[in-house]
Amino acid sequence: MYFIYNLLLSVLTVFLLPYYYFKSKKSGEKLNLRERFVFYDQNLDLLFPAPQVIWIQAASAGETLAAQKLTAEIREEYPEARIIFSTMTASGKNLAKKKIEGADLIIYLPFDLNWVVKKAVGIFKPDLFIMIETELWPNLIRALDDGGCQIMLVSGRISDDSFSQYKYLGTVLDDMLKRVDLFSMQHQEAAEKIKELGAAEDHICINGNLKYDIDLNSPSKEEYFQKTKMFNITDQTKVLIAGSTHQGEEEIILDLYQQLKTDFKHLKLLLAPRYVERREEILELCRKREIAAALYSDLKRNVIQLSEDTDIIIVDTMGELAQLYFYADLVFIGGSLIDRGGHNVIEAAARAKVVLFGQSMYNFKEERDFLLENEVGFEIEDAADFFEKTYQLLANDQYRKQRAEKAAELIDQNRGAVKKQLQLVDVLLKQGEDYYDRK
Repeated sequence: MYFIYNLLLSVLTVFLLPYYYFKSKKSGEKLNLRERFVFYDQNLDLLFPAPQVIWIQAASAGETLAAQKLTAEIREEYPEARIIFSTMTASGKNLAKKKIEGADLIIYLPFDLNWVVKKAVGIFKPDLFIMIETELWPNLIRALDDGGCQIMLVSGRISDDSFSQYKYLGTVLDDMLKRVDLFSMQHQEAAEKIKELGAAEDHICINGNLKYDIDLNSPSKEEYFQKTKMFNITDQTKVLIAGSTHQGEEEIILDLYQQLKTDFKHLKLLLAPRYVERREEILELCRKREIAAALYSDLKRNVIQLSEDTDIIIVDTMGELAQLYFYADLVFIGGSLIDRGGHNVIEAAARAKVVLFGQSMYNFKEERDFLLENEVGFEIEDAADFFEKTYQLLANDQYRKQRAEKAAELIDQNRGAVKKQLQLVDVLLKQGEDYYDRK
């Protein structure tokens, strides 16, 4: 079955490379094929081999933020270890360079081709491989296991889409799951899914969600005044942030904004698309509606200053959304008005904000239910419901602030996942030492 998997993956890689090449040209992001094929520009002889190597893999920006505190704690606990941090996307890698200070090396995850991952494992010789959330790669896991590396899935979750797709792997899935030493899942549903896929029950545990442990420092007084001046925020201003939006959602949000402006004269909208390369597309949507809009990147670089009649700021930078939530009165989370499955609602709630989202939240069901049950998050049924709930929450300051404070309290009460993962890291590293002693 591995032969078929590798054959299909090789063919797929050949066909997809031109697509990603042209996509990277359009977006201005480098494809970094050399690195993905394990041809590194850095002089790795200065780092590897090392007495102890820990490799942490986070798919993209969201997982990178989730891994930030865990990586910092691992660095503090194991100061002599070499830490590799890998990610799959340009946004994830750029964010990692800013946020993952404890890593000795930040790279793109190698393509899951047999010869590629074997080469990577041969260079790094990791003792422990940590996958954040959902990062099951058959060839890589096999190469790591064959090299005596301990493997763990941390803050694990299996989306409905991933659950269906993994089943197509057949015996490859069975073999891969047997090679993973520990599945530390976010919640009971995730634990049941990984068990149904074939993971051994005695290798599964539930230790919570790393995203509850996210560090969100308040801005300094200087930064606060600088941002409020940049956005023209006054005591009369109401700020609505729409985070991680997708194509098909911005039109609905802009319609909502125009409706709300009738009664909320000083309303500001910070619109943060999931993919920042869509900035021009969203600017064009604003132009068609004759709505004045500005790019956050231009404001930051002092290319422009926000005019009094410009109330829409398009957030076209990576890794700043969670910090910008501080300035919001109300937050909407995208990927939920279309069939996308939603995005992380915890960051906004941790910032003491009431959160709105659509009905497509199947990738974050536990988080959605958690906010709904505690009445600190509200589900939108349609455009009319979107307007009604947003209007009521913006108009009722006392109720909104009460719910927002409750949101922050709830997130704080559910922290602790990082500490539990660190205990497991220690256990697995000791098991790895025993493995080499036996050899």
